[in-house]
Amino acid sequence: MIGAPGAWQVLAHDEPTAAAQMAYDQASALAGLQMFRVFRWSRPAISLGWKQPRPAWMATPAFGASDIEVVERPTGGGVALHGSDLSCSAVVSYEPGARLHEVMDRIAGAVAAGLGQVGVPVQWLGEVPASRRVIYCLAETSSYALMSQGRKLCGFALRRFPGRLLVQGSLLVSEMPAAIRRALPEETRRAYRAQAITLEEAAGHALEPEAVRRALLDGWRSSSGFEAVVVSAAAVLSHAV
Repeated sequence: MIGAPGAWQVLAHDEPTAAAQMAYDQASALAGLQMFRVFRWSRPAISLGWKQPRPAWMATPAFGASDIEVVERPTGGGVALHGSDLSCSAVVSYEPGARLHEVMDRIAGAVAAGLGQVGVPVQWLGEVPASRRVIYCLAETSSYALMSQGRKLCGFALRRFPGRLLVQGSLLVSEMPAAIRRALPEETRRAYRAQAITLEEAAGHALEPEAVRRALLDGWRSSSGFEAVVVSAAAVLSHAV
């Protein structure tokens, strides 16, 4: 079971920097909240999975001059690209004996329900055997990913905290920011073109990110199975601390 009825906080909330976005999610997990949040990024950013080494191309002077924010996520997974995407995070109860695939099916199903509201039917993968760590989130197959037209639309990264599971996901609404596209090695750009799909491409028309955000929040409220209320982010953390 994920949490308890009436315990959810559902947020449409952005932080001013990439570091603040990740700090908010980690603080929520450590505080033991039950939360689903959908957020946008104020400028182009790259997030690395927890304890993931930086790829060599990120150590070049050209990248250093690119003004792209780089941050480590509090969850695992690989490199994720931000600025033209919507990200989501969920903090859910996860006690000993809980079945991870059941929890993730519930979360993936709720996000899929939201995407259905903007006309994008998706399928989600179950657990996928992995021989190594994912390097680039949307360019490689991973467990519980959301797929459209045989390509990856959204990936999820996880980390267990005491009594809680933090899940973070990201889906490209439109083409990745030009600054990030220029910074990526050509072979990585090719991998994204072949393996990933934007929400607009999957829908076949332009989408307003705010409308997608509302749909994701509605999808969570309608399919998570729990009474959920929209509250201010400040109220959540002030209550937690």
